Amino acid sequence: MTKTMTREPLVKEIQPISKDLIKNPSSGLIVTLSKSGDALSLFSDDIWDYSATSNSHKTINFRTKIRKLSSSINTDSKEFKSAINFLKVFTLNWNCEMNGCSMSKLNSDIVAISFLISYCVNNNIDFNNIFTASSAIDFLVTNSSTEKQIGLYLGKIQRFIDTASVLNQSSFWCNMQPSKEFSDKLEKARKVFPETSQSLQTMIIPSRIYQNLLKDTIESLQIFNKHVDKIAYVFSARTRVRDDTLRLDESVPVSRCNKSQTTLVSAYWKTALEKDTKLTSILIELKDLSIIKDASWLGLITTLSQIQMKSAIIIAAFTGMRKNELISIPFNGLSYIHSDTGDIPVVWSTTTKLESNGVPKFTKWVTGSIVEEAFKAAKFITQGALKWSGNKSQLEADDSKLPLFLSIENGKFGWPHPRFDYATTSLNTRVLQQMLSSEHLLISEQDLKEISNFLYGGEISSKVKLGKPWPLSLHQFRRSLAVYSAASGYVSYPTLKSQLKHISMMMTVYYADSSSRALNILGDGSEVKAMRKEWQDAKARVESDSLHELLDSGVALAGAAGKSLQTKRSENKLPNFLKDRKNTKKAVKNGKIRYRSTLVGGCMSLKSCDKGAGVLASACISCENAVFLPESRSSLLQTKDFYESQLTLDIPKRVHHEYKTSIKKIDSLLSVLVLK
Repeated sequence: MTKTMTREPLVKEIQPISKDLIKNPSSGLIVTLSKSGDALSLFSDDIWDYSATSNSHKTINFRTKIRKLSSSINTDSKEFKSAINFLKVFTLNWNCEMNGCSMSKLNSDIVAISFLISYCVNNNIDFNNIFTASSAIDFLVTNSSTEKQIGLYLGKIQRFIDTASVLNQSSFWCNMQPSKEFSDKLEKARKVFPETSQSLQTMIIPSRIYQNLLKDTIESLQIFNKHVDKIAYVFSARTRVRDDTLRLDESVPVSRCNKSQTTLVSAYWKTALEKDTKLTSILIELKDLSIIKDASWLGLITTLSQIQMKSAIIIAAFTGMRKNELISIPFNGLSYIHSDTGDIPVVWSTTTKLESNGVPKFTKWVTGSIVEEAFKAAKFITQGALKWSGNKSQLEADDSKLPLFLSIENGKFGWPHPRFDYATTSLNTRVLQQMLSSEHLLISEQDLKEISNFLYGGEISSKVKLGKPWPLSLHQFRRSLAVYSAASGYVSYPTLKSQLKHISMMMTVYYADSSSRALNILGDGSEVKAMRKEWQDAKARVESDSLHELLDSGVALAGAAGKSLQTKRSENKLPNFLKDRKNTKKAVKNGKIRYRSTLVGGCMSLKSCDKGAGVLASACISCENAVFLPESRSSLLQTKDFYESQLTLDIPKRVHHEYKTSIKKIDSLLSVLVLK
């Protein structure tokens, strides 16, 4: 799935209608409103009026879109009216999954799907089979006016089938699963007519480079933090030289040093280096430790920018935060949630992505203890910059008004960040590329092979070149976190959605796209292979034991997989390899059967679970691989209590709807478990 959704649109002229209302829309369903709030268009209308919200197109004429491509069909016929009705239903469902969009985008999307709907009408094909007949692609190509237009429409069709594939449990999308013939034909057509507006999805960082970079970055921060006392002495020496040189009155306001003042401070700094042997020896020691490249003040300043970037990398890698969210972290942005299993570190910041209108919202990201190293280094630099930059030192009593990543050059005097009284660093990508110049971080044949496999053999970005530095961006840590987390099988999509601060679950699925093809993050060294062999053997033994304990217990099972297992057990039709634990263990290792205990019961999926195996109990309810036990009741009730408590909070409307839907699913399953 190369594209499911595009970036969150800046303009949302059309807001989605509740999914409950579009399952079977009535003719009187209000689809557009006037500026005064009165009904403007109803579902039964063939032309919907969006003049109250749209700045470009004002109406969508569904009748005309089908008429243009189905001229041989009688407009009064039942088939023609059904086509228009289906197009309108599709429009409501598609807009709902997009969580709103601009009028021009929706209109263009509707034109693209109109080709397939018209083809179905012309050839008497059921609309549920809209993505099955490959000749519909030829119909689109033949009836489009330009090659550019064809490419754009084919790209939209791709996003439609991606959505249908992902939402295969939805009552609407489940009936429109694409056939292999259709998908193959679409893929070939897109190569002939490329989407001119195509933008590649953010790349994941190859596992080898990803691990080496994080390892190097963590070690670099640890070394820096280990020697902060020495660096603090350099800071204090610089501050002392600045104060002695300028000798400003206390009443003089804090300001940026002018050119002559900067020149004077630099001259006196050279004198200080000659007199202060401790200062000189510290700078030399910092150079020997590879903390700085040059035993000079400029060399240290350059390092500080790199350390700020390395701190941002660690926070991004272990939270999934966007760049703007990183820059918005306050000085006191690291706190802890106390739990029975210990303190859980969380990073607090502001995001504009939780609400469709982009309203800034203060929220938290769960993370790991390693970010403590990043915070320690970044806070140290910010405190130092407040002391030695400018013509005077400055203290900040309120940590919430101080950014974690203060601009070293402009912190006290530059254009302040909207959240703070100070300017923040730009986290320049140039610094990223400097960090990737080490030989063990250059792109290898192994990396190219891994990325090619991840992209299903698709075209790799032209920026990726053998023997060159990886074209790194901060956003790649966000994408890599999503992919490697989903691939692990321990993180559910709902959990990932919450961590990445997505409004729509579709965007979370988009970020985790192709996670099943991600390489094992542990790598493939001999030690890892040996450890993996032992782990697989132990895992097979545990799963075999758990499966036999389940079968021997005689308890009533629920869930799709549970019912199937119970039926085979009662009819004495269990596979031969389930007769004894030894053969069951062998079957588990050979991939014939799986059984893992989960929070709510068990999971029999042969593949890695993409739902987190009960991290949120409701994620397993509709899964065909789930096994529910009588004791699952307590876990389901706990999850239901969690959802109900969240509904009392100020959460986005879509999240509110998802939680209410999950509660209904849990209630439905509980009624079955009670009967057992």
